[in-house]
Amino acid sequence: AGEMNASAVRAAIDAVVERCRFLERALSRFQWGSDIARLNAARGNRVIIARDTYDVLRASLGYCEASRGAFDITVGTALALWDFSNGVVPDAEELQLALEHVDWRAVELGEGDGSYWACLSDPAAQVDVGGTAKGWIADDMCSLFQAAGIANGFVNLGGNVLTFGSKPDGAPWGVGVRNPFAPDETLCVLPVDHGSVVTSGPYERFFEKGGTVYHHILNPRTGFPVETDLASATIVSERSVDGDGYSTTLFALGSKRALELVENLSGVEALLIANTGDVLVSNGLQL
Repeated sequence: AGEMNASAVRAAIDAVVERCRFLERALSRFQWGSDIARLNAARGNRVIIARDTYDVLRASLGYCEASRGAFDITVGTALALWDFSNGVVPDAEELQLALEHVDWRAVELGEGDGSYWACLSDPAAQVDVGGTAKGWIADDMCSLFQAAGIANGFVNLGGNVLTFGSKPDGAPWGVGVRNPFAPDETLCVLPVDHGSVVTSGPYERFFEKGGTVYHHILNPRTGFPVETDLASATIVSERSVDGDGYSTTLFALGSKRALELVENLSGVEALLIANTGDVLVSNGLQL
């Protein structure tokens, strides 16, 4: 924190914590009265939303489009039918009905006269920005810390690590990548000066039933866990929100299509771990 005194650092941390509380109140679909909860309950009517919510939704729709729907923020209607805590597989007919309302193109955004709005052209669609909000919040937190005069630090939101500046000795931060086959172990450490590392993998939430393993990353077209040859996908990028949007997408696409996509993305690199244990790395990433 350079020459800043302890009270100034504490004030910066308190301001960031309060900002996080505000963003949770705006973005969580589980919090009554949030922008997202009101949008989902509006039955297709326009809802006035905060600028932050508008920005998160607009960014999220960009990842939906770039992935051609492999990432979809309206998959919540299908996801809600799964119970990963109690190992419940949804009824096939119910799931099929839910899938009729999974289509990110139903989300409409607009602005005018200093206000922002959103609506759902399918009144039964349900938006969930849980796949991008954490990264967006991490980016926001780092910006606030830097604006407060803190030159070096990192934010760890569990799965999203975002660094700024360097360690006090000038060395880059080291961000560990989990071994998906032994999640308590670190597979490798990535040196990061200023940027984000985000990993998506099935080990985060899953259950086994009847000899089949069901994980929480769903295919928006089937409502079932995506079938992929990857055990995890890690994104290294300047913005953590990009890591959120693209790590899930790459995991869903599988190794070949994932590498093709990331090589066409500016400032985004990937480390992919295949189910075979092979490690695949995009051209711009140095290990």
